[in-house]
Amino acid sequence: MNLQMALDHRAQVEQFRHKYRTGLVTLLFTDIVGSTKLKQALGDRDAVALMHHHHALVREILRQFPDGQEISTAGDSFFLVFVKPSDAVRFALLLQSRLRGLNQGSSHPVLDRIGIHIGEVVIEEREGAAKPRDLYGMQVDSCARVMSLGAGNQILLTRSAFDNARQALKGEEMAGLGALSWLNHGTYQLSGVDELVEICEVGEANLAALKQPPDSEKARRAVVGDQETVLGWRPAAGQLVPNTKWVLEQKLGEGGFGEVWLGRHQTMKERRVFKFCFRADRVRSLKREMTLFRILKERVGDHPNIVRLLEVYFDEPPFYVVMDHVEGQDLKAWCEQQGGVEEVPLGARLEIVAQIADALQAAHDAGVIHRDVKPGNVLVSQKEGSPKPTPIPHCH
Repeated sequence: MNLQMALDHRAQVEQFRHKYRTGLVTLLFTDIVGSTKLKQALGDRDAVALMHHHHALVREILRQFPDGQEISTAGDSFFLVFVKPSDAVRFALLLQSRLRGLNQGSSHPVLDRIGIHIGEVVIEEREGAAKPRDLYGMQVDSCARVMSLGAGNQILLTRSAFDNARQALKGEEMAGLGALSWLNHGTYQLSGVDELVEICEVGEANLAALKQPPDSEKARRAVVGDQETVLGWRPAAGQLVPNTKWVLEQKLGEGGFGEVWLGRHQTMKERRVFKFCFRADRVRSLKREMTLFRILKERVGDHPNIVRLLEVYFDEPPFYVVMDHVEGQDLKAWCEQQGGVEEVPLGARLEIVAQIADALQAAHDAGVIHRDVKPGNVLVSQKEGSPKPTPIPHCH
């Protein structure tokens, strides 16, 4: 290659780079379910007028999101892009809510399905324009496939978009919207996509579709190994635990079994700790933990330094156990608050060690061996000015 050819080639590459770039964005696809039947029922003129009304509504809501952009529209579908997953979810929830209002009393309701996904795409820049000309890449196709799994009045998301949006929106009240339900429908194999994809859903409780997408040519539920995933409801701040009067306040932790949340009773204002389990193969571990608590109860009674198991629920997902809530901190955080272990008076340190040893001895005498004793598993309760450790029996 001579020098001139090399320079021409470099100029072409630079021109391509100037026109195209890559970026991580939140993608959203939406279309009207059953649009062909609408046209057949209403006739082309009325159906087109209804589509125009729908499109105007989409663009009206989109204007509320400065970082949201319309990439393209075709027929009854829209391709939108947002900077943040939480904005994409807000948009989707508002659109579904407005459509439900529009459909009241209508014999021909307009039902949208929406798919949301986070992915890195190739962005074709529009010369001198603020918005891109188009987006390309496998992640765009994946988002379209996620949408295609949905039914009318349904918002489906991939797991990354679900986790990001749920964290950002927890505890937030959105005008005109009721309580939200966050569901995980499990792992799916999407047509044309090599990687398995976790499909989740968000929607207003008792109003949105909130149902597992059925198997089809486009996607099929995938069970990893020989274990079936436990699906369905997922906790979030401000949500009621299903069929109870307990409202979740704060996430305390998580692990392979699921998540731990602090809940408050709507009437009595009492607080308890809920340990949720989302996987069938982990439910056995949770049931074994319940058995150990029962053994401790029978042989030891209510020990002052061991949290009590108050309730269990294994009838249907979400599976969970309910334990005492101890007002305090774990031992590590408590020591750091005191300025470090060396700043804790020797008498207090000895008292903590003695209480932990007493609780462990009681459990060991009952035949329960605690194999995960560490500062994070010891809660220090402040009562009458003195620390009181309460070991959490994570027995294995």
